Amino acid sequence: MGELVGVHGVAKQRLGRHLLLRDWAPALADGVERAAGRAVAVPDLDQAFYGDLFLADAGGQTKSGATEDALEGMDEAELDEVTETLAESVDADDVAAAEGEQAKGYNRIPRALQVLLRAVDRRFGVAAGVLYVGVLRQVRRYLTDSELKATVDARVAATVDDKTRVLIGHSLGSLVAYEYLRQHPEHEIKLLLTLGSPLGLRMVRSRLTVVPLPVPAWVNVRDLRDPVACAGPLYTWWPRIGPDGDRTVDNGGDAHAVEGYLARKATGEALLRALPHLAG
Repeated sequence: MGELVGVHGVAKQRLGRHLLLRDWAPALADGVERAAGRAVAVPDLDQAFYGDLFLADAGGQTKSGATEDALEGMDEAELDEVTETLAESVDADDVAAAEGEQAKGYNRIPRALQVLLRAVDRRFGVAAGVLYVGVLRQVRRYLTDSELKATVDARVAATVDDKTRVLIGHSLGSLVAYEYLRQHPEHEIKLLLTLGSPLGLRMVRSRLTVVPLPVPAWVNVRDLRDPVACAGPLYTWWPRIGPDGDRTVDNGGDAHAVEGYLARKATGEALLRALPHLAG
């Protein structure tokens, strides 16, 4: 148990709590150091791990990185919803440019989806389409598989205790963290920190129970080149965040990587506002 609890994102099936902490803890300390302007101790951090529950899930775990692998096992309803969500992330210019490009290895994929995947790659970078599809599939499964969702939610509830003051959700983990706060209004959390969150996507908002969260502060951090956070400022749908609570950062080459988000000054500043003693 920790004063800060992280809730990880997709494609962590073959990892574990300790492996994730090995990456999260030093990156988080870097973010706090950047905000404090001096060296700090590694914060008291724990990880709510649920990745193993997706081991049998094709979505988000490709064998070769090929788009065909990322789409394996989709039924028509899932394919339609993933296609619609990809279309939300790009504009008409992206699509027009992608229409004129030659397909690159997307031969067994419907043409409309091929174009959207190329458009996402143009806007967010090479292989962004594959990454985005993998995230969307696990997000959708969490939201539609009630048994899986209940087990994931229970993992978080078992990790958070009366010592926990900050909940940090990355990617899919931001949905899971939101659900913990909604389901447990008795908590003593001071800050919900969401990183690279898909909470603004229509497929997510249509399935969540949107309520005012009983938490003093909610800060959302997003990289403008992160396809998972492509819906824009979350305060559009969750006014509780407010314009000042939506922060944009530059994570470099891997816009969606949690280590990049954790190490940013904006993340450290949010943590220090909630827990000033982290600065030492």
